[in-house]
Amino acid sequence: MDWLIGLLLLVAGVVIGFFAARYWFLNSGEAAELQEQVANVQQQFEAYRKDVSEQLATARQIASEVTDIQHRLNLFLQDSQQLLEQNKEWQQPLPFFAEETIRSIRQANILNKERREDSERTEDGEPPRDYSEPGSGLFSPPVKEEKSN
Repeated sequence: MDWLIGLLLLVAGVVIGFFAARYWFLNSGEAAELQEQVANVQQQFEAYRKDVSEQLATARQIASEVTDIQHRLNLFLQDSQQLLEQNKEWQQPLPFFAEETIRSIRQANILNKERREDSERTEDGEPPRDYSEPGSGLFSPPVKEEKSN
């Protein structure tokens, strides 16, 4: 019976030793390094998620501000359009010249038009005056004068 108790103690020691060694090697070996790397990656991932969520919140806030500014701009443009479409007495165009000056300018234009029409009637078919005489052009050869006998 002593040998049975010794055998049971040996089996119990092997089982306890197996689990103790497994636990000890798990914490101190490559598995422990992998566990640390996994923990670091999870922390980095959480920090990244936090940064992304902050970026999205900022983008949402900016988008709402842009929408608000666009709404205010549309209201301003609508009000400006309504003001421009209204006919008011003070918005009538003011003449640059007085009425008498405008009348005299119109009469001068009519007289100038009549003078131009008259000059066009008299010069029908005639060349311009500066080329009318032979040799009077800028690039024509000089005309030799004839000697009288």
